[in-house]
Amino acid sequence: MDRIIQFILAIAGDPLFGQWLVLALFGSATFALALAFYFLVFGIYNPVRSRLHDLSGTKHENKFMRSATQSLGNYFVIRERAGEKLSYDRERLIHAGYHDKNSLSHYYGIKILLTIGLPALIFTICMTFFSRLEPNLLLMFVGAGFLLGFIAPSFYLDSKVDERKRLIRNSFPDVVDQLIVCTEAGLGLDAGLQRVAKDTVLNNEVMGYELGLVNAELRSGVARDQALKNLVNRTGVDEIRGLVSALAQSMRFGTSIGNTLRVYAEDLRDKRMQKAEKEAAKLAVKMLFPLAFCFFPGIFIVILGPAVISIYQAMSL
Repeated sequence: MDRIIQFILAIAGDPLFGQWLVLALFGSATFALALAFYFLVFGIYNPVRSRLHDLSGTKHENKFMRSATQSLGNYFVIRERAGEKLSYDRERLIHAGYHDKNSLSHYYGIKILLTIGLPALIFTICMTFFSRLEPNLLLMFVGAGFLLGFIAPSFYLDSKVDERKRLIRNSFPDVVDQLIVCTEAGLGLDAGLQRVAKDTVLNNEVMGYELGLVNAELRSGVARDQALKNLVNRTGVDEIRGLVSALAQSMRFGTSIGNTLRVYAEDLRDKRMQKAEKEAAKLAVKMLFPLAFCFFPGIFIVILGPAVISIYQAMSL
């Protein structure tokens, strides 16, 4: 504690201002701890929630950490009304596969805990094991921990979104081909989606899960157009958005769904080939740096090494 007070006084410069700063920081820390304790107690040990679980006969599955993050994040979540556009973070969570209504609360709770806890942990470690560390360097470490705790959840969520989109995008051409086979065999679009969902879940659980949600919405009475739009909103994949638009136009003008799917499948194959050619064109530039820094030095050592040794031995005689 004395080290922390001395560190704050050293940063303040003026002793009087440092004393007031110490009092303000400790008062703020005490208030934050009391508020966090209040959130945890009334968020985790909620008698209303426990009573509802007892009456419904369901098991209370929320664990301590999950309930803590949800209780903390609930105070920073603005609930969207029906029909409103989803917020940016909510949309990213849905694209990442987190469809639970409390997922945004958990995300904000984890972000707040990391933003506050990581700098505090770094500060404690530095003051405990590196007491002679300069104040400016300590502030830099604490600031780096603050930035890391604030942006790390966002980077992790972006990686989850990219990974899920990649899985959906890889299996989507097979889904379109299976839909073409089903429609040409005489099945309707709804029956074809049910058949494709059963087959797709065997090799791609993500795509099969999304198609299963579409079938569940159709069975519950949701219009087909709305169910397909919900699929686009949940995945965020451009290829699915194009297919849904093509199917909507086909159903609106009464054209053949099989022909529409076949034309879109051909266009999708052309885009895949163009993307493959684009990646192949980038390959030469990507291989330049590994060749220049990893492969060529080894070749130079093997080829020129004996000659350099011989020249050095001849010059030393």
